Amino acid sequence: MNKVFLLLILPFLLPAADRITVTDAFGEQCEISCRPARTILCYPSLLEIWMDCGGTLAGMHSPQKTEILPQGTESIPKVGSYMHPNAEIIVRLKPDLVILSGMTGRHRPLGDLLRKSGIETLYLKYDNYSDYQAISSLFSRILGRERGSGIPERIDREVRTIRERCAGQQKKPTFLVLLFNGAEFRAETDQAHASFIFSSLGGRNILNAEGRTVRSQRTAWSREELLLKDPDCIFLIPAAKSPAINREAIRKFVQNPALRTLKAVRTGRLHVLPPELFQYKPNKRFPDAFRYAEKLLYPDREQDKGTAAQEGFPAR
Repeated sequence: MNKVFLLLILPFLLPAADRITVTDAFGEQCEISCRPARTILCYPSLLEIWMDCGGTLAGMHSPQKTEILPQGTESIPKVGSYMHPNAEIIVRLKPDLVILSGMTGRHRPLGDLLRKSGIETLYLKYDNYSDYQAISSLFSRILGRERGSGIPERIDREVRTIRERCAGQQKKPTFLVLLFNGAEFRAETDQAHASFIFSSLGGRNILNAEGRTVRSQRTAWSREELLLKDPDCIFLIPAAKSPAINREAIRKFVQNPALRTLKAVRTGRLHVLPPELFQYKPNKRFPDAFRYAEKLLYPDREQDKGTAAQEGFPAR
């Protein structure tokens, strides 16, 4: 799978290599000082990665009530929610570096304001495991840390082992991932987190039709196209905030008479994926997500063929 990743890190040749040049999420180059003393992070998905790379924080976003935070973050000053960071609080904390999201336009004006105040700002975008690898490598360079024996390297070794194991499979099952956003099911392209994992293990996303180009993470799908391409596996991700709404959406999907003839439904390969591994970025649990996906794609490899069904909750 070829992906042009936005974070192309190039050495910036200055004495003592104190700065690097980064192409950010918006395709713009910016210079970042290494080993910042005071960093503020306003992008929840990157918090654990920064800390796993050995970083500390002078400030962070205000978490939601349901958000699970890494240990040691309780006493870190909060600078406002992910969608509405407070510029006044951020400036008052006197940061050397502020890390913002390149996935929401709301952060762009804040970053412009901080840069005018002389504060280095970095926009990042985190879609899938390939981004995790690039971002953890970038954070290690910013922190002046030697890569080799840390958490990101351990994760990379485990995931690489799983991918190498799947590379030897002769049959490459077709699949479709559908995420329920509370209003409708949207089909995931290989840019999206869950589909990236299944494709990197040898699965063939039915959205990857010849001559079809989809650059977004999710797209519309039609029942007619699903029936025509009839994938070996269908994976559903319940992403609505209400569990009851999720259950009802899945019930209607599974009980749709028009879909009962699908191969995935007839063979028991329609699965509901656990959101903690496939809706949200699992970070240090990426190996768990890859192992889970491996069992669903290649159930015949398992001595206990019921393992995959026992770990998830089947959709039917």
